[in-house]
Amino acid sequence: MPNMNFYLTSIAPDNLRGRVLSGITTAFFLGQFLSPLISQQLSKSIGLGSTYGVGALVMVVLTGAVMMLLKQK
Repeated sequence: MPNMNFYLTSIAPDNLRGRVLSGITTAFFLGQFLSPLISQQLSKSIGLGSTYGVGALVMVVLTGAVMMLLKQK
């Protein structure tokens, strides 16, 4: 989290820095709030091991998407 905040503040324009940091903070805490609500329902329906597998797959897909976006720049 500190590395991400540093990176975002270093690339964000001065007039948008507060908005960028508040956006990442909102996303972080919203993820903490929604994660148990989503993962509990998913683990009840497909099992805990499969839930971890789905989570890993989502992270791999998101990593690939971010890597492709960064490669375009």
